[in-house]
Amino acid sequence: MKNTTKFVLFLLVALLLSCGGDSFLASNDGGISGTGNGGSKSSLAGAAYKGPFIQDSEVNVLKIEGDTSSLISSSQVQANLGDFILEVEPGLLSVATSGRYYDEIEATYSDESVTLKALVNKDPEHPARIFVNVLTLLSHDIAVEFIEQGDSYEQATTKAADKVKSFLASVTGDIATTQPFINMNISNSPGTTPEDNAYSLYISSLFTEAVNERSIEEPYTMTTLLNALRADLINNNPIDDATLLSLQEANGKLDAASIQQNLESVLIGQAIAPVGGVIDAVTPGLESPRNLTTSRIPTPASQQFCFDMTAECTNPEHKAEIVTAVGFTYDLQIDDNADFSSPIVDLSDWRRNYYTIAHSSLGSGTRYFRVRKSHDDGQLSLWSETDFEVP
Repeated sequence: MKNTTKFVLFLLVALLLSCGGDSFLASNDGGISGTGNGGSKSSLAGAAYKGPFIQDSEVNVLKIEGDTSSLISSSQVQANLGDFILEVEPGLLSVATSGRYYDEIEATYSDESVTLKALVNKDPEHPARIFVNVLTLLSHDIAVEFIEQGDSYEQATTKAADKVKSFLASVTGDIATTQPFINMNISNSPGTTPEDNAYSLYISSLFTEAVNERSIEEPYTMTTLLNALRADLINNNPIDDATLLSLQEANGKLDAASIQQNLESVLIGQAIAPVGGVIDAVTPGLESPRNLTTSRIPTPASQQFCFDMTAECTNPEHKAEIVTAVGFTYDLQIDDNADFSSPIVDLSDWRRNYYTIAHSSLGSGTRYFRVRKSHDDGQLSLWSETDFEVP
């Protein structure tokens, strides 16, 4: 099945879903591709959050069997804390929550309703508690595909989580986590890992900030963002440029103290995950190259660029500051369009903080130059940009 067709199918399943204590993950017990099967019903408890989903949000559970699925249980979020509990059959289950959510950035409730999903392998003998969040949504369809290809539930969800984290690394870099996404909360509830919860809360807050900022300029929703990210993931593409910029710029506006205070006002008595540490870890790598300058070399006619230096290109001392990058490389682009839609020069893996190019290869008129850092862990900085004239 083509990737585009698969994504359309996954969206149709999401639309169907939206209409409708110590062991966090059920173990394998045979069945389809290593998933549990058979047996009587048992409880499945959990919490759903973008921020916490509000009371009466829908919770629907589909049982996945081969390439088919069927709705087996429905319930609602019990309070404005995202909590739910259902009785379900064992096996490979898709848990979907649909509703409005608490905005941890603006300290208000969202106008839009979103649908998040999580994949769980429900053991017939034990109750389970799960967390449905944006990370479980992003990994859900990928894990299902891995299971269809013959992986066990554990193998599929691990590989899907690795793919999601690598995908998001263009913003976050390499943030270490130890638990499956389905075990990550936004507060440090018993049995969870604070560092993993902090990563999950960071992603949630980052998405919220990006949507809030972008919606000021154009119609833009959380569902739009999540669908764009899911499409890129399913089609094995990097984050598209517009979304990447939204997320990078959103990071610079996050305030850990405000996020914590806002969540404490609704999750009363709970210890909110320490998101500030993740913000501090991510931010330095997003900073664009410093002090970008450019100047014309008369003979032979060319343009030179300096960045990450204290001296300008016209200053003879700049040559002493030309170094080889360690831990990252540079991406360079030159275009005759300010939006860089058709680069004349498009270089990656450039390791020097100095670049020169002959005017003869650039034509004449206004040209635009930009440079960013590409870190070894996958993180991309914001671009530094300038323009110049070619005679």
